[in-house]
Amino acid sequence: MKWLPGGWQRADRSEREWATVPGRVTGKSDATARFGAERGGPGTRVYDKHDRPAETAAPIGLGPEAQDVDVSAGSFRLLLIGGGLSGFGTVLCAATLANNGSSVGVWIWQLVLGIIFLGFVLSSRGMLNSRGFLLDRSGFYARTLGEVYGVSWNEISAIGIGSLPWIEQKRPVHPERRVALEFYPADPGFGGRHPELDRWRVEEQPSLPGTSSVRYRFHLPPFTRLPRAVERAVQTVAPRKWVGHYRRHLPPVSMPDSTKL
Repeated sequence: MKWLPGGWQRADRSEREWATVPGRVTGKSDATARFGAERGGPGTRVYDKHDRPAETAAPIGLGPEAQDVDVSAGSFRLLLIGGGLSGFGTVLCAATLANNGSSVGVWIWQLVLGIIFLGFVLSSRGMLNSRGFLLDRSGFYARTLGEVYGVSWNEISAIGIGSLPWIEQKRPVHPERRVALEFYPADPGFGGRHPELDRWRVEEQPSLPGTSSVRYRFHLPPFTRLPRAVERAVQTVAPRKWVGHYRRHLPPVSMPDSTKL
């Protein structure tokens, strides 16, 4: 898959439309081809009317019902609002300290707002890599860094949104790791057919009854409407695969054996 002017298209479709088909000769070029072959040059092969090979049909593109969920756009809006407010508050605190002198309360507020602003800036590193999801009746497609990875729906048994609480196992959960889109493969051989998806592969205790321990997880930025957007997209093109929103659990923390220390 590639993003081309006018929408999503299969890469091989665009290449096939513009590439020269070997052995395909029109009526105007028959004489030229035969002349080149007679002179011993690299002539184009000429087929008769009956032995000309049939050309394969061009791949079918995505349907008009395709749903595009842009994760990068949601992240950018979050940076624009959250980063803008926290940055403005930091500058306001600095101006207050410069005009009214030192104050413990203002110093604390400036420190807190500065840390929040820095967190937004650091989280913006992946906002320009064109992250997102494309879903239609043929399958699920994840895009990142200009590449698109597709999976047909018959290879997916379930898809949903898994979330962690703010505190799990007495540990705070990073906001960017709380909410994630997850899909579960339909058979054990899925990983062998799709090694390109290994970066998103997770194996942990099942979050839902009847699901496997293996899933593919795509984290979503916090404080956005992306979970609802994903839900609407899946409900539109593959409602039977949707399992809803559910709670995830962190794997248990293994404590070192004190007898071996």
